[in-house]
Amino acid sequence: MDIENMRAFIAVAEHGSISSAAQELHQLQSNMTAKIKKIESEFETELFYRKPRGMELNEEGKKLYAQLKKIVLLWEETRSMMGEESPMLRIGLMVSKNPPNFNHAMGTLYDKYKNLAVTIKTGNTQKIEDEIASGMIDIGFLVGKTDARPLHYKKYGTERLVLIGKNIDKPLDSILQSENLIISSSQCYYKKVFDQLLEDRRMVRTDFVEIAALDSLISMCQLGMGVSLIPESDMAALGIRDYKVIDHHGCELEKFICYRKNHKITGIEQQLIDLIMNAD
Repeated sequence: MDIENMRAFIAVAEHGSISSAAQELHQLQSNMTAKIKKIESEFETELFYRKPRGMELNEEGKKLYAQLKKIVLLWEETRSMMGEESPMLRIGLMVSKNPPNFNHAMGTLYDKYKNLAVTIKTGNTQKIEDEIASGMIDIGFLVGKTDARPLHYKKYGTERLVLIGKNIDKPLDSILQSENLIISSSQCYYKKVFDQLLEDRRMVRTDFVEIAALDSLISMCQLGMGVSLIPESDMAALGIRDYKVIDHHGCELEKFICYRKNHKITGIEQQLIDLIMNAD
């Protein structure tokens, strides 16, 4: 079995779809199907449940997926160490949200590559997309996407936004009407969620309070000077125990790894992606 067949299997397993995996790897759908059949033939067993709307790993497939992920990661390490590429990462991160396991992943790579050069740009979703499209950075970790640029997006999880503040025990309509709505910038993705919540209630607010520094934003909310939206997964790390879950589709966000369609993912980039996607 060659490395490209392994990548094909992993992509189908992660997307649950032959067509989506083919799009990611820039392959014909028929070629991807042939690769999966070849792997199943090699192990003389089916590895997926075939469903009307996609494919799902069966128990044998799950075992093989875990093993192939290790093999591909080891190959990427080998490819980097043998000098096929410069040890370099140019990354875009959200101002208010790093990917899970990011610090640990970077620590792992710094241990392996002592001369690793890293460039990190921060900003909102649109700014990171623009930086990638212009070639200033190569990959970005986004919460939400704008589809304003011809970029490739690989989903790696979901995130739920929750409302924080001192006066969040009131009805949501009252909060949206009377509290200061605090955002990091007028272009941030969370501002769009506030806009959706207001639009659904036929409310109009143009007096958003912008605070770029996350610590200051949280302090204002805790002091009762307004409310804001924060990823629920960050609550414990930020020391916030009280928050309000909002039942609205806009608060359920998808997380993406983003890169230019003509960009070939390097071994080091793939290692970073794998470490983040496999985070608990």
